[in-house]
Amino acid sequence: MGRNIFAFCFVLSLLCGCCLSLGCKWIKDDLYKPTSKETMNLLKHMGKEFVKGRAHMHIPPKAYKMDKHVKLGDNVFEVFEAFLNISKIFNLNQDSVTTWNRTALDIFKNNLYRQTKELKSCMQEMKYSDNRRSTEIKTLESYFKKLEHFLENKNYSTHAWEVIRIQVQDNLERIDRFTAHIRTHMMDNSNV
Repeated sequence: MGRNIFAFCFVLSLLCGCCLSLGCKWIKDDLYKPTSKETMNLLKHMGKEFVKGRAHMHIPPKAYKMDKHVKLGDNVFEVFEAFLNISKIFNLNQDSVTTWNRTALDIFKNNLYRQTKELKSCMQEMKYSDNRRSTEIKTLESYFKKLEHFLENKNYSTHAWEVIRIQVQDNLERIDRFTAHIRTHMMDNSNV
């Protein structure tokens, strides 16, 4: 009985999440925080294998940094692009990853989808600069391409997925802090 209620609530929350969008209110009212925290926890606990060392791929230094000369919309766009790329990676071949809990992985992917959808909705309310941080976005896209190529070159092995999991976990932690800064600036700005 308990499982049936959980399953029903889970499906209901997915349906409600698919139909409603909160736009920037999702960030302003700090509603993103529970989803972000759950997403990071799911990813953290998915890992079972100890990974020696890290891949030689570092998050670009200018990624997820507030710049007083950049419009808030550009920052939201950067986070949106990061979530799109992370979602793309987690839709690649995961057949070799037998140690990950598939239910947790599905919830993780649904959370990525929710965050992407809410950010896209928020972007419609935002103002942008002419270049939308094009250099930072291109650098970030290049970084995520390296992650994809790493997986491909390692034949989507369990070890490769663990390396990627750790890389994405680092990204999500930085995105979470960056989004908190975006929220603070949204609260200070009445034009958002």
